[in-house]
Amino acid sequence: MVVRATGSQGPKRPKVRGVDLGHLTEADAYDIDEDTTLEGLRWADASFGDRALRGVAFVGCEFVNVAMSDADLTAARFGESRLTRLNIPVLKAPDASWVGSEIAASRIGAWEGYGATLRATEITECKVTYANLRGATLTDVLFTGCTFDELDLMDVKGARVAFADCTIGVLTAHRMQVTDLDLRGASVGAVSGMDGLKGATMSDTQVTLLAPQFADHLGIVVE
Repeated sequence: MVVRATGSQGPKRPKVRGVDLGHLTEADAYDIDEDTTLEGLRWADASFGDRALRGVAFVGCEFVNVAMSDADLTAARFGESRLTRLNIPVLKAPDASWVGSEIAASRIGAWEGYGATLRATEITECKVTYANLRGATLTDVLFTGCTFDELDLMDVKGARVAFADCTIGVLTAHRMQVTDLDLRGASVGAVSGMDGLKGATMSDTQVTLLAPQFADHLGIVVE
């Protein structure tokens, strides 16, 4: 059953806090090497080109209107960092980690985030055509004002994930295991993998709108 019993205190809220950046130093994208740690830097209106940035750790950094669609951010680490106004066809960041960070006001065609780790992180006012977060771990993640044509959470594990004022065209939830998953703030058009919604919290309206899909999933004939 996808709705909590009446009288429940509801799901636990994600534990997130705003990113507090101190003094930042303007940086050059071409000074970055693989498997290095960069701290307190800011990139604005820059391009990472097709740089291989695998395993780079960004700590307390800011990215504003940075082109990184051809950059390889596999296993990159973003800690206490903020990325805003990204406008990129593809964000290549499988197995990356986002801890205490924020992605805001961005347009992303495809987010290749499979196997990623998101913890104490906010995704705000973003429009994503296809977010592939298969096999990711999401803990204390808040999505606010986001639009996903398709959000793929197959095999995702985690806790305390919530959506506020979001729109999801298709939610893929096969084998998803997220405790305290709050979907009440999301308009969901369709769900693939209904079993993955076990334990999630949804509104009466959401369940009503998705009733035909629940019936089809359970093999119920409605006449």
